[in-house]
Amino acid sequence: MPADAAEIPSTRFPAWAVVAALLAKAFLALTTVGANDALTWTHDLSILRIEGPANLYREGVQYASPSGKLYQRQPFIHPPGVVSGLYGLGILQDVSGLPLAFWMRLLCALADVGTVAVVWSLFRGAGTAGSILLLALSPISVLVSGFHGNTDPIMVFFVALTVLLVERRRPGWAAVAFGLAASIKLVPLIYLPAMIVYLPRNTVRARWAAIAAATWVAASMPWLARYPGLILRTMLSYGSATGLWGFYFLSGLLKTMGMAGIHDLYAPVARWAALLAAALLPFVFKALASRPSLFVQCGAITFLFLFLSPGFGLQYLAWTVPWIVALGIQPAAAYYAIAGAFMIAVYTEAAGGWHANAYADLLTAKHFTMLILMGFVCWIAMGVVLWRYARLALEHRYAGRVSADGH
Repeated sequence: MPADAAEIPSTRFPAWAVVAALLAKAFLALTTVGANDALTWTHDLSILRIEGPANLYREGVQYASPSGKLYQRQPFIHPPGVVSGLYGLGILQDVSGLPLAFWMRLLCALADVGTVAVVWSLFRGAGTAGSILLLALSPISVLVSGFHGNTDPIMVFFVALTVLLVERRRPGWAAVAFGLAASIKLVPLIYLPAMIVYLPRNTVRARWAAIAAATWVAASMPWLARYPGLILRTMLSYGSATGLWGFYFLSGLLKTMGMAGIHDLYAPVARWAALLAAALLPFVFKALASRPSLFVQCGAITFLFLFLSPGFGLQYLAWTVPWIVALGIQPAAAYYAIAGAFMIAVYTEAAGGWHANAYADLLTAKHFTMLILMGFVCWIAMGVVLWRYARLALEHRYAGRVSADGH
């Protein structure tokens, strides 16, 4: 504990805000269909029950929207632990009569509660009451968990829990949490170098990695044992939709202006550049005289990866939600407002307004230019946040301060 920690008033857990946000998310989950992802889970479960996991990984699903529009085939690229989770949600659907998409979104909403609790545990003595209140009421969380309907908030909870357990010097349990996070999506692998570098000794690192890997394998059974090649090929072959985000979008504009060479050089390496930058950042932090806390490092990695990423989905904004607490209330409020406005605009356009059974269908060209511009503003906001993280790292303001018994 830092010398001045006793002088900092403890931050109360924002119970009323957590409950209000949970009720809002539950209401949206009950009264709306959600985005395409929410509908895809229902079709995934149908294929699982009729044809089994192998066919789901091999063929994915294809279905028509409520308006009758046939979508392109949706690959199933989730880790095999999600297969067991889907079967479990299917049982809840059968017993309750409520749709799977509701249970998926309610589970995400409960994960958000866990994320707030984790961040509160890390920062409650650091004078961050306003930031944690904003975290609890974040419009990004309300829209992703309550409406969109994908597993990203659950993954984020387990990554945040990993950070808490590392900071509290419980590396074994931290490894279990990380293995569970990677069992939901492979995205947490971008934090793997930071986790390994942050741990104190090679023996601890080796044990941590072994436990995390064992947890992932255990959560993947029995499906991984039955179809190992098929599952690994399908997961690793996925790439986000590109063209309308970040530097990839800018290089595409240059291509339309006759400068195709820049785009042709950048496009093949864009994904790998983002991954490499995320992997190298922890080593930059390690070189600092007093490196930032693991929480700050994970925040910087998240924003750096998304800022450089050639692909984007609205649900990816859920990855950013907890980490910005470290920057203070004003940056958090500005970022949540910009990202939230962008999400509301996209969902409103795609769903034709907010109403009972609202469904965010594929976007039309009606307001496409405005939405692209709003997305570009959101990307610029990520760049500004990244710059603030750089300043924070150099100032070391939160180094060793996010927990009472952290590193």
